[in-house]
Amino acid sequence: MGKSGPGMNRLEAEFAGVALGDERLNARAILIASRIAAAPAASFPEQAASVAEREGLYRFLANDGVTLQKLLQPHVQQTHERMRGHKLVRIAHDTTDFAFSGDREGLGMVMGGGADKGFFAHTALAIGADELREPLGVVGIRSHVFAATSPRRGMSVSKRSQICHKKTRDEKLSSRWEKLAIDVSRALPAGVRAIHVMDQEADDYALLAALQKAKLSFVVRGAVDRVLWHHGPSVADALSTKPAKIFRSIRVGARSKKAETQSHPARAERKAKLSLRWGAVTIRRGGPLVQSDVKELRVFAVHVCEMTPPTGEPSIEWMLFTTEAVETLADATAIVDHYRARWIIEEYFKALKTGCAFEKRQLTTRDGLERALGLFAPAAWKLLTLRYLGRLTKHRPASRIFTDEQLVLLRMMLEKRAGSLPASPTIRDAMFGIAALGGHILNNGDPGWIVLGRGYRRFLEAEEVWSLARSCDQS
Repeated sequence: MGKSGPGMNRLEAEFAGVALGDERLNARAILIASRIAAAPAASFPEQAASVAEREGLYRFLANDGVTLQKLLQPHVQQTHERMRGHKLVRIAHDTTDFAFSGDREGLGMVMGGGADKGFFAHTALAIGADELREPLGVVGIRSHVFAATSPRRGMSVSKRSQICHKKTRDEKLSSRWEKLAIDVSRALPAGVRAIHVMDQEADDYALLAALQKAKLSFVVRGAVDRVLWHHGPSVADALSTKPAKIFRSIRVGARSKKAETQSHPARAERKAKLSLRWGAVTIRRGGPLVQSDVKELRVFAVHVCEMTPPTGEPSIEWMLFTTEAVETLADATAIVDHYRARWIIEEYFKALKTGCAFEKRQLTTRDGLERALGLFAPAAWKLLTLRYLGRLTKHRPASRIFTDEQLVLLRMMLEKRAGSLPASPTIRDAMFGIAALGGHILNNGDPGWIVLGRGYRRFLEAEEVWSLARSCDQS
């Protein structure tokens, strides 16, 4: 057979060099990673090959010497290696919550309230800055919990505001954005430049000032009505004198009623025709309560607006603040493309929650769940890579992420089911082949996380048996 690629099942490689202070723990981490790779959505008892192995797994997840950061570190190092071929990378930042049923130690309130408790993971995901936008891996996670809000119930808005402003910037939860961005940037490989991409939650003067003070490049979505100074014009007003340039049409994904929020209403999928305005702006510090010693921010702003939204549909409108110079339509287009890559981190969270069934883990403490997150974070990246690259319309050879041996096995398994794999398959061909093993029907469109995970599990289980059989033949 020809030269082999890296192989989709080599999740163990993302844990190479794990340093838990004990060689037995290191070996256990790699063993658990191999079990997760074979069945990411399966329960821990299903993933373990024996009772003894299952008991060892639970002891591992209860060991104080094992932490989320220690487990994540080798994957971060592998991500840095994948970055080395890129002069520029995007780092998408976002926070998600993990909700768990039942009584769990150390958990707090999550979005939407209810009886479930959980914790939040503020995450940084590296993404290629080229047209492909390939997910390169996770480069940082910070976790936190929200304590019960009962002590503040009945307080006036002004009283709550006073309590909030008594905290230093470093004590505030919102500082996690700049802290993670600074940590990530300090560890970047030599010769690699990063642009930090953040959604509207990061539209905070103190946060933007901290990023700029640290000399970090960023693209942050801001409020369209943000004023340049107290009682002054908005950024949109300042850009309104600029000529609008026709940009392009983009596909706008549907948002269900279930997923809508006050600022993000439900919508149907459509093509949106966009225009751009851009220019340099100066935003002044709002007042003494803003916790920053930076008196003004000088950034470029790119205003993206849908020209003719359908009747009854809210217009697509973004205001993007950036440290990158924006002088031409090409410059403005690059900023929009940087921001549009941010949605990949939302897909990463889906890979964790659905593809890896992380919220179904039956662990009773926050510490144990965070250790499990350290094990599943690289597995979710693997699933994301398969699904993301497989959904691209531009053909990429399957050998990019599958070994020659894996493609031979996949072809054999599909032929047994009256299916087929082309002689020179693309990643998309391989993705549909894997999904078919999970019961996906081609006419149903792109596979979802559950069916893809099911097929991936069956494929890797078959590969394990095949490898054992070949080893016996060779001996």
